[in-house]
Amino acid sequence: MTTEILASAVRGFSIESVPQDADRIDDFRDHVPTGTRVFIAWPPKATPESIVKSARKLHEQEMVPVPHIAARRVPSQEFLRAFVGDLVAQAHVREVLVIGGDPATPEGPYTDTGSLLRSGVLNEFGIEKVGVAAHPEGHPVMSGAVSREVLADNLAAARDHGMSVEAVSQFVLDPQAIDSWHAEVYSSLAQGAPLLIGIPGLVSGTRLLKIANACGIGESIGLLRKNGLRMAKTVIGNSSTQTLVEGLAPLANRATDVGGFHFYTFGNFEQTAAWACEAASTPAAAAG
Repeated sequence: MTTEILASAVRGFSIESVPQDADRIDDFRDHVPTGTRVFIAWPPKATPESIVKSARKLHEQEMVPVPHIAARRVPSQEFLRAFVGDLVAQAHVREVLVIGGDPATPEGPYTDTGSLLRSGVLNEFGIEKVGVAAHPEGHPVMSGAVSREVLADNLAAARDHGMSVEAVSQFVLDPQAIDSWHAEVYSSLAQGAPLLIGIPGLVSGTRLLKIANACGIGESIGLLRKNGLRMAKTVIGNSSTQTLVEGLAPLANRATDVGGFHFYTFGNFEQTAAWACEAASTPAAAAG
């Protein structure tokens, strides 16, 4: 692979943060280019106020904030209106990522992504673009067939309400499996909606294995378990970001419905951002 293929695939990347990052990082412009789409996760202990605060700081520092909205964690429609209203008024948010969320039992009226999209609240506040989750390597509670049906339904729900839509995949571990899933599943159901391929950032193999297991990335994790944690650390350790991007760069560059890479940072925002910026701007050094 040439360094230019790698750099071309990484340029324009998006990256995930948590609200605590905004408390720790003085200026996001020291870490990623202006105009970078920075997704703001909604961890279990995060408050809506902390997400709004993070989004406001990102906007003020010339980033594009993309907050997560976890449908099953929204206790009421009034809460949703207040939350989205604050994001728009204080941080000029125009795009969000809607996910189902962790609770097994919904805390309010929204049982899943589709029900929140169909509520009309996002349209009410002028949200123009929405991301929905894709799970190419498995889901902890849905079979592959159900996961495909849900993805298609969520894409349709966003379109039906006049919003542009993209799919953001859970972080992936097997480039060949993603290439096959894209060709055999995604392209036929997405109708041109861009796919952002989730890539794990710089994190230890042990921690990534734990996170992947919780996320239900079944076949890939099963293979790693059979070969032991030692192999897991080799395959999904700190070199995984480089290995996965190299493996998926040809797909990202050739497919018109792949929008690029989305980096999950797992608390290592600065290190992952540095890797991505180096890969995009000085490919010879990054690929070395």
